[in-house]
Amino acid sequence: MINGPPDETAERYTIVGVVGVVKHDDLADDHANGAIYFPYADYASTSFLVAVRTQQAPEAAASAMRAAVLRVDPELALHDLKPMSSRVDDSLASRRLPLLLAGVFAGVALVLAAVGIYGVLAYAVAQRRREIGVRMALGALPEQILRQFLTLGVTLLAIALPLGLVGAWLSGQAMSGLLFGVSAANPWVLGGTAVMLAIVALLACLLPARSAAKVAPIEALRSN
Repeated sequence: MINGPPDETAERYTIVGVVGVVKHDDLADDHANGAIYFPYADYASTSFLVAVRTQQAPEAAASAMRAAVLRVDPELALHDLKPMSSRVDDSLASRRLPLLLAGVFAGVALVLAAVGIYGVLAYAVAQRRREIGVRMALGALPEQILRQFLTLGVTLLAIALPLGLVGAWLSGQAMSGLLFGVSAANPWVLGGTAVMLAIVALLACLLPARSAAKVAPIEALRSN
């Protein structure tokens, strides 16, 4: 296999077939490099690479191949035997650490966002505890109180979630160069995160509102 165009002064060969795109250096490379395959007999004196598909474990296959080569010629040098999965991992090593750090920071940000949403909405509901007492004293039912604050949470979610999804999509596009075989805007990831934050926001409204709705109106009026 030779990279790049053939030498114009080199011997002419007959093309017997066309192979697919070959990625030599990086699996995420969008620019395909040219590759030309010559008969083994023409380059038998030079080093070459062999890819073997086997059902055996990589260690057992490597030992068998080394023994077979040494039986043919004990002087041949056989080195750099690796499973294809190891070569793929090595080619992505430079991407693994940045993505790991991004994943850690994303997890921390998700926890902080959940805690922040709960804290802000729970505080907003607690500040209206006196209002809840007044409404219940005037005949409001606990179900009506719960419905009011759940409506508040749903309204805030309807505004915030689309904005958050747009921001997540833009961030994913900015990091698309570090990804291979994974979409920068995975709908399952975005949808799962949105659902989790929506549950947190609804709980932030529901739990304090239920607690306040269970308090006797006179106690709610005296609490502030």
